[in-house]
Amino acid sequence: TTTFTVQFATPDASAVDAAVASVRGTAGVQGAATTSIALGGTSVMRVSYAGDLPALAAALKAKGWQVVQGSNALSIRR
Repeated sequence: TTTFTVQFATPDASAVDAAVASVRGTAGVQGAATTSIALGGTSVMRVSYAGDLPALAAALKAKGWQVVQGSNALSIRR
């Protein structure tokens, strides 16, 4: 298991809950928790994943997220 940083757009509080729930429900994800919340901006979560970063990116893309991969981190948005 590896832990990655995932940044995600959060226009409102419900977007935080929806994003975290979606990521938690992704195959291979063993945990996801917000580390920084910025309503109206970009929030951050730490994601424990049984695989590498490209595999996590592919799994999130398969769930309908637009994904940008950086160095040990992802940025996702709908």
